[in-house]
Amino acid sequence: MRVSVLIRGVVVLLISILTLYITNKLMNSPQNINNIKWMLEKNDERQPCDIECPEHNYPFRIISGAASVVGPSICFNGNILMSNIKNNIGRGLNIALVNATTGKTMQTDFFDMWSGDINLLLAFLKPIVSGTIVLLASFDDPATKMNDKARTIFSELGGSLIHSVKFRDNWVFVGAKGIKEKSPYEQIIQNDKAKNKYGAWPEAVEMEGCIPKKHN
Repeated sequence: MRVSVLIRGVVVLLISILTLYITNKLMNSPQNINNIKWMLEKNDERQPCDIECPEHNYPFRIISGAASVVGPSICFNGNILMSNIKNNIGRGLNIALVNATTGKTMQTDFFDMWSGDINLLLAFLKPIVSGTIVLLASFDDPATKMNDKARTIFSELGGSLIHSVKFRDNWVFVGAKGIKEKSPYEQIIQNDKAKNKYGAWPEAVEMEGCIPKKHN
């Protein structure tokens, strides 16, 4: 009797271990990652920037990419400006420019910071005019091609963490041309193998808030 109970206990334990093993494998499989990616994207499209803000403020939500699989999302004033579903994001820095007075999107683009040309980013940033809101989300690697000129421009746009952004960090930022103080909207999760959620990448970073409209 005791032997049969012991055998049943061992069988239950083995089944539990096998179940945990299979679950872990499925959770890290490419197919499951794609399913998670699809669900996140659909959720973003169903509930864009569902944030309550005071009158004369723009709501926004920015989510960085997750590893090299799930792309970033930039939502502003109830509209998704950049996302996987819109097919206008890419590895590196994803940036949307918005008119601070009208709230209208002026331009969106992405810049490969791993193997791309940093001059393309500089050519995009330098002409930004006063009264422009800059929304940024990183994806995969934001820093390999970054140079002092680009970091200086981001600093002038209100960035305070730009000089800390390194290889495969996750970085989100909202700044503006003509801002007099450092932006309160900037977050970074650093790439640390001991703490990373996705192996060689840290977890995604999400930030939301309200931006006052600019009055002429």
